[in-house]
Amino acid sequence: MSRNSEGNEAGSRLFSNENIIAVNQKLLDSIASGNFEDYKQLCADDMTCFEPESCGLLVQGVGFHKYYFDLGAMMSKPSMTNNITMSNPHIRWLGNDAVILSYTRLDQVLGGDSKPLTKTTGETRVWEIRNGALVHVHFHKS
Repeated sequence: MSRNSEGNEAGSRLFSNENIIAVNQKLLDSIASGNFEDYKQLCADDMTCFEPESCGLLVQGVGFHKYYFDLGAMMSKPSMTNNITMSNPHIRWLGNDAVILSYTRLDQVLGGDSKPLTKTTGETRVWEIRNGALVHVHFHKS
């Protein structure tokens, strides 16, 4: 059995680092497209987070985030969809059932003047394997 750079036994895991990156990109794509159903399907009902929108308070569950999806659905759609990518992702496994993914998030959007704008954010997301599936259980955004 091989060991990765953190000393974990990579051969005994259900998911590869590539799987982690792919499922996280799917989550980011659901945010960019405003697809709450896809977002909710990837997130644990008991998910927690710290993010600027919560003013430094711990948020539990997905209800807080649904508000922003609903708000986005009420606004007129831009001619160009948002694009969210991860720069320099770093993965750290916590045993074989949980993983921490940290990266710089790049949001490409149209500004108020219809000119492209790129925003950067530091994000750390925690994924847990529950019942054989990857589930998003916590994130910190700054």
